[in-house]
Amino acid sequence: MGYFSARPVGPPFRLFGTRHLLALAGTGLGVAGTIALGRRQGEAGRRATKAAIIAGLWGQEVAYHAWKARHGAWNLQEMLPLHLCSVLVWAGGTNLIRPTQLGDDITWFWGLSGAPQALLTPDLADFGDRHFRFHQFFISHGFLLTVPLWQVFVERRRPTAAGGVRAFGMLLAQAALAHAVNRRLGSNYMFLTRKPDTASILDKLPPWPGYIPCLAVMAAAVFAAEYAPFAVADALRARRPRRRDA
Repeated sequence: MGYFSARPVGPPFRLFGTRHLLALAGTGLGVAGTIALGRRQGEAGRRATKAAIIAGLWGQEVAYHAWKARHGAWNLQEMLPLHLCSVLVWAGGTNLIRPTQLGDDITWFWGLSGAPQALLTPDLADFGDRHFRFHQFFISHGFLLTVPLWQVFVERRRPTAAGGVRAFGMLLAQAALAHAVNRRLGSNYMFLTRKPDTASILDKLPPWPGYIPCLAVMAAAVFAAEYAPFAVADALRARRPRRRDA
């Protein structure tokens, strides 16, 4: 029962320790392998792989909530789907089933900005690699990276500049909703009330509330960077001389 216990077992998690680095490498290989597989599969194979991604993404989230509930730790202050990664769990799977332009925008721009940061600075307290929570965390965020990369590099639904603007507007709307809930519940969704207890990029920013506008500027810059390769590719394509018909 130690693996699913309420408390950590084994060596505690250590940021950028050997086990953290191995988990990052394993997650990266899993994501890359899934995308490579999808690009080589036929239509039927891709449907099966996509179904497995959705099942894994939603299944691990249900398991996480069940683990919390089993130990009496499920609460409104922490478990509502208001953190960006929690939103992406449900939005990403839904968008794989029924794609929309807004779904593509959110999964690409939110997913590629939020999931890598979470993987680099996990909110794991002392849960190390002998515990369910450790593996669930890296599996979850690995899938959150897989979804947008699948949409772009397997299904060829590329992001747009307008999509980045829409995603940023939705980010501000999500922050407003999280702020309202935080005031009502005394929670800390999207870390708008205080910095996280574990190490994160927020440690390098000014104290609350000064880090909040900094985060908005950083998000805009990251969204622009996530679109930049496609803008450069379009510009290079436009400069190529057109072939003349013989």
